[in-house]
Amino acid sequence: MGKRMLWFLCCLFAAFTLTAPAALAEDASPSHEELLEKLVNADPEDAQRALVDRPEVSAPHHKDFPYASDVVLSGLFQTHTFYFYAENYWDARYAYAEIQLDVSQLISDVPASLTFTLNDSPVVSYLIDYQNGRSQTFYVPLPMRLLREGYNVFGVTGYARILDDEGCLDDFTDANWVAIRKESYIQVGYALREHGRRLSYFPYPFMTSVDETGSGTYVVVPHTMTGRELEAALTLRAALARKTGGEDLIHLIMESDMPQEATGLIVVAEYDHLSSAYRAVVDAHANPDALTEKGLALFVEQNGTPLLLITSRDPDCLMEAVAMLMDEERVTQETGSMAYVSKGGIALKRSFAAENLTASGRFTLESLAGRGMELIGPFHQEAVIYLPYSGGFVLSEASKVVLNFRYSKNLDFDRAMITVYWGDVPVASKKLTAENADGDELSFTMPYDVIGTHADSIRIAFELELPELFCTPRMDEMPWAYIAEDSVFYLPVGENTAYQFQLRPYPFEQGAVFNNLAVVIPETMDSVQLQALGQLITAYGVSLEPYGDIAVLRDTEITDEMKNRHLIVWGTYQDNALVRELNGRMGFAFNEDGSAYRSNSRLVLSERYAVEMVTLQLLGSPYETGRAVLVCSTVSRGNFRTLSRFLEEEENLWALSGDTVLIDSELELKAYDMQEKTVRQQAPILRQLLEENRSSTIFSIIALSVMLLLLLTIVLIFARTYWNQKNKK
Repeated sequence: MGKRMLWFLCCLFAAFTLTAPAALAEDASPSHEELLEKLVNADPEDAQRALVDRPEVSAPHHKDFPYASDVVLSGLFQTHTFYFYAENYWDARYAYAEIQLDVSQLISDVPASLTFTLNDSPVVSYLIDYQNGRSQTFYVPLPMRLLREGYNVFGVTGYARILDDEGCLDDFTDANWVAIRKESYIQVGYALREHGRRLSYFPYPFMTSVDETGSGTYVVVPHTMTGRELEAALTLRAALARKTGGEDLIHLIMESDMPQEATGLIVVAEYDHLSSAYRAVVDAHANPDALTEKGLALFVEQNGTPLLLITSRDPDCLMEAVAMLMDEERVTQETGSMAYVSKGGIALKRSFAAENLTASGRFTLESLAGRGMELIGPFHQEAVIYLPYSGGFVLSEASKVVLNFRYSKNLDFDRAMITVYWGDVPVASKKLTAENADGDELSFTMPYDVIGTHADSIRIAFELELPELFCTPRMDEMPWAYIAEDSVFYLPVGENTAYQFQLRPYPFEQGAVFNNLAVVIPETMDSVQLQALGQLITAYGVSLEPYGDIAVLRDTEITDEMKNRHLIVWGTYQDNALVRELNGRMGFAFNEDGSAYRSNSRLVLSERYAVEMVTLQLLGSPYETGRAVLVCSTVSRGNFRTLSRFLEEEENLWALSGDTVLIDSELELKAYDMQEKTVRQQAPILRQLLEENRSSTIFSIIALSVMLLLLLTIVLIFARTYWNQKNKK
């Protein structure tokens, strides 16, 4: 076997193009096809020496976007993507990529290069070599004219030729690779733009990339808050938390407890519940009479501190104003400091969502990836399609996939095929043929063994084998496959009867909106409870979008109709009647007077632990089949401070598991499965029985037919014998 020859090409350029806001640059980017043509025709000998010194740049602030894990790229041609996000309030000053690279020994003493792209535009090509196995670090300055507001796509293309004396390839091997280490990152330096009290920048300046904890931001409600006011405030607080990173220090408090050190205030209150000072601010800028049937979002500054007032005389309009602020398509229209919001927007958007195909689980490839997907190069090629589902999603038995695709005609059709995977489980495959190369289809329903299971992605793999691949083909001979953007994935949500913390945010958030949720609170609450409640609701609003269905009620207001919703029940044994009503169903229940938790077979509680711990207990609802109840309770209100400290850290949230969690004053967690699990048994349909037992079914049919024929023969013989004897008599 001679020296190996490899063209190794990896593209991190818009295989899944995202639609981003208007580019900061005015130059039009080349099309995906034009970029691909440039890359595949590139000559590594034309590349320049890599920049190994960190660029000398400066800006008041910067943000790093690290790779999530090592990226190993092997084979003759592969694709991958990396996205980073530039905020609309950034005045970007510089951007560069630090790429840490490991290279296969096979890429040695040959022309090899890396070509970098930004948003489908080539930036620079660098020469690479093996360097005796040492990791290599390159710096790639990124042109500001190519940087966009919103999502940006950074790409790297590797190109190496490993030739024998005849310029031929002995065989494909995974030993040919280039690996981008997870320590690689993109850094963007920026200054903060003046907010100018523009609502269109929301949630800036209340949340910024400079302090992603939100530590100086306070969401404020009146001391005599109503359920509708708290409903709006909880939803807004959960939306703000989407901008936090690692630690959530946003505050939800009563106005009477407002501190002096706030860097941003958001007040949510009905007009008549505003303090006289805040009412005077509203009166100075807006028409109070208009608030009878409209909501108001008013951005002012008070002693240099940004202040956002959300108010109305109509409680329904508080949520209308919050929904407008949460909806990026709507809030970016509000370039001023004040906006009136009419009633009806929420109903209109909910109606649209109900009719929207995405809401019913029907997706096209275009809606999931932004475009069709091409795979280029011989051997095994894969495309990964990520699904927009959060925790708790399982596959329905009605699920179906229809793939429309085409492929090149120079394949070895004895070995070429397509395979589809649900996660890592193969669910369908088909052989490729020359007759169908210009337009093929793979249509299938999901097999029974994956119904009721969860996956984050669908993987589509092509085996693009070439006949007698001894020499590297020219680029115009490279095999390819293309999955059309009109391919359909019908993936409705299946029934999931498991209520587990590791499935969070299911079942209280589904489809990125609150799912028929009612939060039941005591008659009175203090700021300690309010802060912890806000953090808990945020934990179940991790990808929250506006227009969900959430209601907040006091325990004295709960009705049988409201009990039929998903419930979050908050409080102590003494201050929430629904906690007392559900006590007998809880794995860790209170004693007769609610002064301590009782021990059980799973854990014997010490006297101190039994009064200090906070519990989170997920139950199947006793009021409505298919609903869940989360009881968050403790003996004393002051213990909710423990829960608040626990929920500040994102890593603690991911440690939650089982259906029952105990948290002590040292923030130590104990998790249990206390509730009985119901397993949904699904009877396979006749077609599945026949398909899964085809051979035995055919044998049974043949055997039954033979038996019937024998029985008929015997009956005929007896009948003939009977008539013969009768005629003789």
